[in-house]
Amino acid sequence: MVLAGQWLERPALVDAGDATLDGLHHRGVKRPALLVCPAPGPGGGMDAPPLAEIAWAAARAGHPSLRFQHRGTGASTGAADAARALDDALAAYRHLAETDGPRLAVAALGAGSAAALGVARVHRHVERVVLVAPGEPPDLEGVAARVLVILPEHGAGVDAQQLSVRLGAAGRVEVVAGADALFRAGLPEVGRRAVAWIAG
Repeated sequence: MVLAGQWLERPALVDAGDATLDGLHHRGVKRPALLVCPAPGPGGGMDAPPLAEIAWAAARAGHPSLRFQHRGTGASTGAADAARALDDALAAYRHLAETDGPRLAVAALGAGSAAALGVARVHRHVERVVLVAPGEPPDLEGVAARVLVILPEHGAGVDAQQLSVRLGAAGRVEVVAGADALFRAGLPEVGRRAVAWIAG
């Protein structure tokens, strides 16, 4: 039994056509709801600490969220295929929109950033995107959403100042002091900044 004030995390099964994706959904009443995209391939997954932190931070702030496993990862069916990452993210987006839409935002970690931006290109009403440690300058062509990039102070793989210029007035780069590429420090800051951005 879930009592008032408790956060409910429940399993979700996402229909991706030829695969069923394993997911975790947090309930909430505030909008936008948040789709959280993991990196595809080995080492990826929805349980990566920055993704879990973002989902829990969203729940604490009252926003519903959905994070998912790509096909062939964890309990998701189908063969692992990084080339289908956008297909998986779009399926998860549809699932969340049916549950908590239509006002949604998107967040991602590492290589999941490409799929998150792909979702924003397809669904032009996505207003906010959060990219955590994308590893390389993101391809923003065709993306109308405002984009926040959260980088660790150490091992970011991209130059924060150059990226800030590239984002221009439509986005922002924030560096988490003391954090490394795995965010073994500064993890709560990742969640706090992500939720502040989507709530904008």
